[in-house]
Amino acid sequence: MRWLKFLIAALVVTAGVFVCHPSLDNDSWYVLAEGREIVENGIYHEDQLSMHEGLEVTVQNYGFSAIFYLIYSAFGSVGVYVGMLFLNLLLCYLIYKICILLSNKNVNLSLIITILTDLLLSRWFIVTRAQMVSYCIIMLVIYLLELYIRKDDKKYLWWIPLLSLVQINLHASLWPMILIVMGAYIIDSFGFKKLHLDKYKTKPLLLVLGASFLVGFLNPYGYKMMTFILTSYGVPEASDMIMELQAFRPLDDVFNVLLYLVIIVTLILYIFGKKQNIKMRWLILIFGFLVLGINTVKGMSYLILVLLFPLAGVYKDVVIGGKYRKQWWMVASWSGVLALCTIVAVSIVQIPKIVDGPNEKMIEVVNIIDDDSNGKEKEKLKIYTGFNDGGFLEYRGYKPYIDSRMEVFIKANNGKEDIFKEYYDLEHGNISKEDFLGKYDFDYLVVTESEKLFDLGGERYKMISENTDDGDKIRVYTKL
Repeated sequence: MRWLKFLIAALVVTAGVFVCHPSLDNDSWYVLAEGREIVENGIYHEDQLSMHEGLEVTVQNYGFSAIFYLIYSAFGSVGVYVGMLFLNLLLCYLIYKICILLSNKNVNLSLIITILTDLLLSRWFIVTRAQMVSYCIIMLVIYLLELYIRKDDKKYLWWIPLLSLVQINLHASLWPMILIVMGAYIIDSFGFKKLHLDKYKTKPLLLVLGASFLVGFLNPYGYKMMTFILTSYGVPEASDMIMELQAFRPLDDVFNVLLYLVIIVTLILYIFGKKQNIKMRWLILIFGFLVLGINTVKGMSYLILVLLFPLAGVYKDVVIGGKYRKQWWMVASWSGVLALCTIVAVSIVQIPKIVDGPNEKMIEVVNIIDDDSNGKEKEKLKIYTGFNDGGFLEYRGYKPYIDSRMEVFIKANNGKEDIFKEYYDLEHGNISKEDFLGKYDFDYLVVTESEKLFDLGGERYKMISENTDDGDKIRVYTKL
């Protein structure tokens, strides 16, 4: 009956993803543009997507982008979305297997931890992006390390360099997480009883860590892929403008409050758990990622990944259900039925709305530019878009001023110009509209009402479209 319980759990978490993220992530469009460029023309080292020339680029997710585009080419937007659901179920299975291993096959406890972990992730992080692959790889590394400790068998470790190779070529920005996770297990292997460190063989871990580091060089961009995260974060302007790089604010909404309550309750459970069942490697991971999660929204996902699964080891002797087994099955069964109904309902209503664009308004805007440009070569037009909208213009074949690949537009990476800082200065009034427009002489501008360039007068540009539907208004200007 274990498979039936996991099926019910799978329905519950899938329903959660449907409700929280019923469409493609906005970044999907520049990823598709990257993938198309790589599939059609090969790996590139100079940016091919934006209007700027001579920008050095490290396409840190080049492998994922190519696969993403191939899936999209074969199955469309729905295929990409289903692929995300599949990766999420794989992630759930890995979390479940870790919990089963740590809890000595306490199925009910393992399922509860799996469901809660994934529902917390679903609120913010289960999206059509490369991070889904990284989450699966990180949890698979943890599973292999726990198998090595439990079975005292080195064969499990030799899969980790292979995973390192896959990670560096699919999503290099999270490649260091493999080394960080391994570091926690190496520290715990030293066996100092006064520090409550466990005792298992350290040498195989060190050898595998070295091998995992060395295979990181096996990529088209060399060491730049391995150090990508160091040169792409810590930009003050990015931390101010990009939500996922800002500190996680617990009081922003009810879900943030709920997450912090879960964190607090979990820490209390560790305090009152059986001390002999608590491993230092788990605490190192939890508190290390807690620091990261408090400082950035993006970092919170890694905390959620490692926060709950150790409870399976700490409370492995707890029997859930017991004499209330019939009631437990009734609750589980009805939860599965409710989840299935939710999936069916959302599928009927929402899946037909998964279109080839972030929304209908933006599709209409680009169609207007298509018509107005009257057959001009798209790649030769200079188009202004804000940070969030450039990716879709790139997907449609244009080369905009900027897109949400922040790392491409900082001088530390592109070796030429701090374009992201220029964009930040424009939006914060540090440079004038006139100077900015004079520098670039755009053919078209796509601006939302929250942007500084929304109201353009004078003799330089005229408005050819204004979308007045609900939400943020969008205007299109063309050069006179």
